[in-house]
Amino acid sequence: MQQQLPITRQIILIGGGHTHALFLSKWGMNPIPGVEVSLISPLSETTYTGMLPGFLAGHYRIDEIHIDLVKLCRFAGARLLMASVEDIEACRNLIHVKDRKPLHYDIASVDIGVTSKLPYPLDSNHYAKTIKPLTDFIKEWEHFFSQVRQGLTQPNVAVIGGGVG
Repeated sequence: MQQQLPITRQIILIGGGHTHALFLSKWGMNPIPGVEVSLISPLSETTYTGMLPGFLAGHYRIDEIHIDLVKLCRFAGARLLMASVEDIEACRNLIHVKDRKPLHYDIASVDIGVTSKLPYPLDSNHYAKTIKPLTDFIKEWEHFFSQVRQGLTQPNVAVIGGGVG
């Protein structure tokens, strides 16, 4: 039986973005003994933005572009805290989560994604949509695509911008 080393270091990942998902995947293949990894996310799954173009083109179903954070944390030996961070005290290395004692960290990483706001004059156009937050966009896209399939609207789409995802 392998002896368990005491936990001497804490890594806390805030948010379930795909950078943290990649980290957890790599960590699960080669963890460092004595280091505990925790992921704080209000959601149990995240959408992999790198597969979004394939989803929009119909190559993937919505469930195929989601990452199950519960399974990923289990694989990585990390703990998952289903919560949102309320405050970070960097000078004391503390992360405050609602209804919990502050969490101490040695290393913390934030990957919570972004939201976007349309610039003027597009902000007043109800046909113009931003990609972020992704969950909102996907709901809008599925509604639009349903309308196209039923012949209720024309499939006129223009893409402005081209981020890495």
